[in-house]
Amino acid sequence: MREESKLLLQRYDHYFQREYNYRYWLRIVTNRFDNVYGFFLESRKKGEAIVHSNELLALPFASGLYDTVLHDLQAHSHLDIIYRDTAQLRKRVPAVTFDPLHGHRHSTAYLPTDKNNKRS
Repeated sequence: MREESKLLLQRYDHYFQREYNYRYWLRIVTNRFDNVYGFFLESRKKGEAIVHSNELLALPFASGLYDTVLHDLQAHSHLDIIYRDTAQLRKRVPAVTFDPLHGHRHSTAYLPTDKNNKRS
């Protein structure tokens, strides 16, 4: 077994706690910005919207390395695997400019450049 696979499985066993009322799944991200494959273990407690994500391994693009590590992971785990690719990014959301509940009591919208330099 390759050293990368051993590290991935060691981190998998550390973060996969099998806690009651939790749902676990694996996410593999093809990150074309950093040229790595990201392996993540994600979990969510029943009734909550927060997803907890733990990075297991960041594997550089290499020809046979990804297939070997993925095969070792699938042999060790039977969790669902979700594949993501940064070539198909999710819909962007606009920046929060007003949120009184989280400390934005005034608008955080940026002023035009000429108004930023004026002093009253």
